Amino acid sequence: MDHPWSLVHLGLGGDAALAVYVVSLVMAGVSDFRTLRIPNWLTGTLALAFPLGALAAGQPIDWLSHVAAGFAVFTVGATLFAMRLMGGGDVKLLAATALWVGLPQLLPFLVLVALVGGIFAISCVLLRHPLVQTTILATLRRLPVFAQKNLPIPYGIPIAVAGLLIAPTLPIFG
Repeated sequence: MDHPWSLVHLGLGGDAALAVYVVSLVMAGVSDFRTLRIPNWLTGTLALAFPLGALAAGQPIDWLSHVAAGFAVFTVGATLFAMRLMGGGDVKLLAATALWVGLPQLLPFLVLVALVGGIFAISCVLLRHPLVQTTILATLRRLPVFAQKNLPIPYGIPIAVAGLLIAPTLPIFG
């Protein structure tokens, strides 16, 4: 079976758009992993790159669908942030990624975020167990930041992973 990307011929503009999308998500995940922060310039770059990437990719784009997806996710996310249920960087990353995803792929994307996020959250809880932490410390000599108790779970990682996993199905890429 061929890899999903082997069937896509994006052209130079599409390749550039894909590179911006992938690099932004990877950098956001790494940043959240290392510092529990996702820089505003990174989510801003991801959001602002969408219209340029869409034009450069040369694919027909339902602009209203993409803007509506980003706006809807940001609105719900801002509410969750106000209720202290979600971090601000996570909200912005989720909304910027939803902008690239569009309404037709929004539900599968959010389900994927929930599944990856659930597995990641369970992993983080397990990493916070004293016996597991003792084993990690004996092996690696230090704990990952998110394994420390009383710190939030860096949900930017599952958002980035889900965004990368759904990328082959996005309208902008063919």
